[in-house]
Amino acid sequence: MVYFTPKKLISEDSIGEELRRLRTFKNLGADEVAQKLGIRREYLLAMEEENFNLLPAGLYGKNFLKKYAAFLGADKNLVAKFLQETIDDQTETNPFSQKILKRNKFLIFPKIIRNLLLGLAVLICFLYLIFYFKKIVLPPDLTLNQPEKNLMIKETSILVAGETEKEAEVRINGELILNNNGGTFSQTVNLKKGVNTLTISAKKKYSQENIILRQILVE
Repeated sequence: MVYFTPKKLISEDSIGEELRRLRTFKNLGADEVAQKLGIRREYLLAMEEENFNLLPAGLYGKNFLKKYAAFLGADKNLVAKFLQETIDDQTETNPFSQKILKRNKFLIFPKIIRNLLLGLAVLICFLYLIFYFKKIVLPPDLTLNQPEKNLMIKETSILVAGETEKEAEVRINGELILNNNGGTFSQTVNLKKGVNTLTISAKKKYSQENIILRQILVE
């Protein structure tokens, strides 16, 4: 791991003194430099005062220093020597060697996680809308318990009974019949001699119809 620790240089100006001297010599204000470099003003002043523990940890602080020094035209040898000495320093007190997050940072979701959660919420809403739409437009379930298929009888009436969804309307040959709250229905239908075709349909307000056909032969 590369460490970056502030350290005074011997027999020459320190890095902070050099930065402050150059900025003053060029008659530049800290606010002006901060705007040009995109580095916060307090970070610039922290580098001039060699309070490197106030800068972001890791490579950010090192890059800020190199960028600021290059902008002011600081002695490259001075900067290189300072950086080399900080790399050689392996002390645990190095403020740039530790990524210490303030407690309130844990309360802020990284942008990518925030976007993922937002996308997931949108996807869930979208899937719910699809499910709700299909539930509205798809035909309701319809089960016919009686009569059976291809039935031959002698009686001139027959009981039609079955089950559907409780919101659905049930019709037999176009005639509306009542079904109870549980969705079950029953109705006696009159027949004529010969082949009788029964059309049993179930439909909700905005849905398609579910249709079952039965043919009954009356002898």
